[in-house]
Parts: sequence; C-alpha cells; structure tokens
Amino acid sequence: MGTQDVTRQSSAPARDRTKGPVGRPKVLGLGEKRREEIVTAALQVFSAHGFHRTSMSDIARQAGVGQGTLYRYFANKRDLLDHVFDHAVSQIAMALDLSDEAGPFDSPDEALGLIEIIGTRLFALTDNDSALLRFLTVECGAIDEELRHRVAGLASSVDVLLTQLFERLAGEDTETANLPLAGRLVIGVAGPALVMSLRGNRDAAQRSAFLATATAIVDHGLLASAEEPVP
Repeated sequence: MGTQDVTRQSSAPARDRTKGPVGRPKVLGLGEKRREEIVTAALQVFSAHGFHRTSMSDIARQAGVGQGTLYRYFANKRDLLDHVFDHAVSQIAMALDLSDEAGPFDSPDEALGLIEIIGTRLFALTDNDSALLRFLTVECGAIDEELRHRVAGLASSVDVLLTQLFERLAGEDTETANLPLAGRLVIGVAGPALVMSLRGNRDAAQRSAFLATATAIVDHGLLASAEEPVP
C-alpha cells in the first residue's frame, strides 16, 4: 500500500466534481498554479476561522483574487472544501512516503530508527503547515457527516499504511515479528506531541522525549515479547 492508496481510500466518498460552471478550467489544465494558490489560501482561512464562518470573499481576499476568479475554478465553497481536503491528504501521504526505505531490516535497531524518521516527518509537517493539521484534526470533524467519514478513512489508511510498511520491512526475522504494531504505536504516542505543536509548543526536548518513549516501548515491549519462547 503506497501514497496513492492513502489518497484514494481517504478521499472516498467524494462529491462529483466533473460538473462545474461553463468556462471552468480543467483540473490539470491552464491555471493550475492559480488553483493551487486558492486551495492554499482556503486552507489557511478554514483553519483559522472555520468553514461555516468563512465566506468566498474571505478566501478571495486571502488569495489576492476576485470572487469571480474563485468561481471560475470552484463551483461553490463546498466544492472548494473538497479540494482543500484532497490537498491535505496528499501532504500527509507525502510526509509518510517511505518508499525509499529498502528493507527488510537487517536488525531491530533499523526498525527503531524508522520510528524516529516517521515522528520527525510528522513534526516537520506540523511546523511547515500547522493549518493543515489543524484543519484535519479540528475543523473537518465539525463540518458535516461526509467530512467526518473521510477523516476516519484517512486515519484508517494511515494506520494500514504504517502497519504494512513495518510488516514488509520486518521480513521473516522472529526478532522483528511484532513490528507491524509499531506503525500504529508511533502515531498514538506522537499524537499528543503533535497537539502540543499545534498549540505553538515546539520544544525539541519534549519532542525527543515522545519519540524516545515510542522507541522504548517497541524495543522493550514489542521486540522483547517477540523474542520470548512460545509455551
């Protein structure tokens, strides 16, 4: 399961975007840069003020364009919201894209190092675009049933992605037999740290402590139990 799987699973069910106003540019056609700028601006405004309290004029102002330009690219505010969600999902998928990891692990220590890599990437994503994570974790759940369903799908997809990643890299080594659980664990342990980051606390020592805790649990819990003889 890779980046495309996360994007596909978490984006469904999505609204039909094939129908739009006359003159609306194709998604991959002329004006794609402007489209991306509008999506980025909408993400910032939705995150700061909430979807229901945001108007198309607010988004146009943030993007530095007229309202007419917004409607050339998006049918309405809800259509724009769907594109913002897709953008957020793609950013999460890229942050967790570990396809360059060769695997399988030659030793349990390599698995422990991957936990730090995942945590560091999530922290970097929060630092670079805190609005994105705030949008996914706070705002989406308050918009409507469809968005709540899609957020749940994203969480499930990330869980499966990381579990399968550790499963693939663990190979058949009995010392790493429990590693598929490590992907789920690192998200759970890093969660409070990401919330801390969203509140403006970027203390490096506290972040290291969170990742060290996750690593210790895997090292002394999951890996240790894998070494115990089966009765």
